[in-house]
Amino acid sequence: MKYLPLTLAALLAVPIHAVAADVAKIDIYLAGQLNQSISFLGANSTVKFSPTGIPNTTLELRLIAPEPLIVEMKETTTDGGIAEAVGRVKLVTPGSSFDVSEIKGVRFRSSYVLVRPN
Repeated sequence: MKYLPLTLAALLAVPIHAVAADVAKIDIYLAGQLNQSISFLGANSTVKFSPTGIPNTTLELRLIAPEPLIVEMKETTTDGGIAEAVGRVKLVTPGSSFDVSEIKGVRFRSSYVLVRPN
């Protein structure tokens, strides 16, 4: 019985994100092929990676909202000077997809399609 209050206090001290499941998952397709699967672990979490087959390019995705799933995507390319494209994508339901070329006023160098898996 003495250990119950200590156990409860220890559990309350654990950060919630340490025991939480993945908040959101996104698959990124390039030229019709799955290039990367990413998972966000909490609000405002960021994932940064270099897409396979695209040298000198970095993608950074930041979770804005988990439901509906809103992600800010930034593409940085260092070929011939630093170029950057930033846009927001909204994926409402599981299974929905979005082609980043549909973002108005933003031109990404590669045609990415973001898919929210089921």
